Amino acid sequence: MKKIKFIANPVSGKELSLKKINELVNLFSKDGYKIDLRFTKSKGDAMDFAMEDEGEDILVSVGGDGTLNEVVNGIYRAKKKTPLAIYKAGTVNDFANVLEIPDDTYKFYEMIKNFNVVPVDIGLAGDRAFANVAAGGLFTNIAYEVETDLKNRFGRLAYYAQGVRELYKYNTQRKEKLKITFKSEQYNETEKLDLFLVSNSSYVGGFKNIVPNADVRDGYLHVLIIKDIDIKEFPDILSYLIDSTQFKTDNIKRFKTKEITISSETDLIIDLDGEKSNKLPMTFKVLEKELNLILM
Repeated sequence: MKKIKFIANPVSGKELSLKKINELVNLFSKDGYKIDLRFTKSKGDAMDFAMEDEGEDILVSVGGDGTLNEVVNGIYRAKKKTPLAIYKAGTVNDFANVLEIPDDTYKFYEMIKNFNVVPVDIGLAGDRAFANVAAGGLFTNIAYEVETDLKNRFGRLAYYAQGVRELYKYNTQRKEKLKITFKSEQYNETEKLDLFLVSNSSYVGGFKNIVPNADVRDGYLHVLIIKDIDIKEFPDILSYLIDSTQFKTDNIKRFKTKEITISSETDLIIDLDGEKSNKLPMTFKVLEKELNLILM
């Protein structure tokens, strides 16, 4: 008899996760699975639950990218190889979306029953793991500046509205650009820039192809550097977000690497999967096939 541990954020994604959790628990209970249901109450709970080993055969993360980040860190720190399934119940769900994990409860149940386990890469930023993306600079504080009520009511639209406000504020205040140094086998430069991403997948901020060719099974981290973002060029920014493969500009630099050290002349906090992390300098590494995921 298999045992499933659900690690769930009960206030994530319009609070529909509670209903969906009940549906999933009922489906697996009827099949004779043992159920261990854990609800998070505060920051760090999901990581602690994932680190604990009660003999579960399957872990299920129910929430958004922040909940998933904690679960992945718990798995990584405990050196566990327990297969993980991701049930989308957050605002954006970038990592789950790029993997085309089903929204439908019954299809998700069938996916777990089929038990197709695929090892995928994750990233390491300093001593903390990330599933999807590490980011620094403009827009990277949006996920934790938007109030939970607004996220639940308006979904990703709340993020995009905050992004426009932040871009307008940035341009009107004429803030100095970040001076960032990148050191890797592929790229050694100091750049003045507005934003950089170190991504494990192509799906960032709800957009499918911001980091083209990035794949969670390719053994690389993909770095995107945006040197200049001007509100007058907002139509061009939208064009890039919609289809970055067709957008050509000297303001954007892309490359892939297995390891890179990034430093800044000023204090800069790094965002990991929408959660605050530590300040630069920081070394980023790809951890190849570190995470066992249950996929379609």
